[in-house]
Amino acid sequence: MPWGIGGAVLLVVILVVVQSLQSSSASPGNGPREVEWISDVTGYSYDAGETDYVYPNPAGFEAGRKWLPALGEEDAPVVIIEFTDIFCGHCRNYSLDNLPEILDEYVATGKVRYVDHFYGFANSLERGTALSTLCAAEQGRYFEYKHALFESLEAGTYDVGSAARAAGIDDDQFAECIQDQRYLEALQEMVFIDNSGVSATPTFFVNGKMISGNDPVGIRRLIDQALSEG
Repeated sequence: MPWGIGGAVLLVVILVVVQSLQSSSASPGNGPREVEWISDVTGYSYDAGETDYVYPNPAGFEAGRKWLPALGEEDAPVVIIEFTDIFCGHCRNYSLDNLPEILDEYVATGKVRYVDHFYGFANSLERGTALSTLCAAEQGRYFEYKHALFESLEAGTYDVGSAARAAGIDDDQFAECIQDQRYLEALQEMVFIDNSGVSATPTFFVNGKMISGNDPVGIRRLIDQALSEG
């Protein structure tokens, strides 16, 4: 499967990330769990269909499925799927400023199931950041990790190891996952094949209807429309 992002660069990044994690004197994280959690909202992985590749599967569900990190009730009437890139400023602003209210109003109340589609552009692929998000998802800590990365970038810093520890991730397992490139084929499938034609971030699908940009008003409108349609 084509990668085309500079394998040597990715390998160097992986080694730097692993060394950062292993050399840290910070206390270890809280480790793996079966469900995602952020802002008192939890959720099990979302089944996005069949695959020939291995995906993060923290709850130990059926193999051969594209398990994506998700928040909310499995039977929620509305499903939002977000495509994001860690180095996208509009994605960061949406996640830090607008997502919490959507989680509180719609996801915590059982109206919406919120799913993140593994994704990334050249920078996050080359630096290994996109791949690291799958390793966070392996431990059921994808959303906390993404939030920690966005907060670090908002503060003008970028430190994968610190973000992982802030998210409660087990350092050793995370470092091994990155070093082994455990989910590289799954990430390739998400970015280059199963990408729904997305070419800009953030992009959202609300019960299949696409909306792009940091547009919380538009997202709410599509949610409310879907809810009214039953």
